Amino acid sequence: MGADLRTLRTGEGEGHADGWRSKLHFSFRLTAAEPWSASKAALADQLDLLEQDLAPLEWVPLEFRYRFRCRDADCPTHNMALKDWEAGASYRTFLHRCGERALHDKLRERWYELIFTPDRAVHFFVGNIAAHPRTFMLLGLFYPKTNTVRYVQDSLFGD
Repeated sequence: MGADLRTLRTGEGEGHADGWRSKLHFSFRLTAAEPWSASKAALADQLDLLEQDLAPLEWVPLEFRYRFRCRDADCPTHNMALKDWEAGASYRTFLHRCGERALHDKLRERWYELIFTPDRAVHFFVGNIAAHPRTFMLLGLFYPKTNTVRYVQDSLFGD
C-alpha cells in the first residue's frame, strides 16, 4: 500500500531527548541547486500588469532537502527538496546578515534544529503537478508545539 496524506504525517511525540531525530528518521542537508533553465528564468522575469515595481525573482543556489520515513510500514524513505518561498527568503536574509561563512550553519539551525525538536509536531505539506501526478514535492512545513496538536482532529476523513 502506498503512502497517503494520513501516513505522510511525521511522528510527533515518539522521540526522546537523546537521538530522537535518528529514531524518527529525519535528516536535513543543503545541496547545490540546478540553475534555472532559460524558459524558467523567462517566467521569473515576467512583468505584472498591475504592479510594475516588483523586484525580480532571484534564483537560490541551494536546495533544502529533507529525508524522512512516513508512517507507512513499507516506506523506503522520502527525499524531498523544500519548495517553500520562505526558505529562499531566509537564504537571502542570512547571506546579507551573516555572510557566506555562516550561511550554511544559520540555514541548518533555522530549517532543522529549531523545527525538529522533541516538543514540536512536524508535518509536511506535499503536493504534485498535473504533468507528474505520481511525483510529489515538499511545499512547506507545519511545526506546532506537540501539546497543541493533541487536542486537534486527527484525521481529515474521520477514521
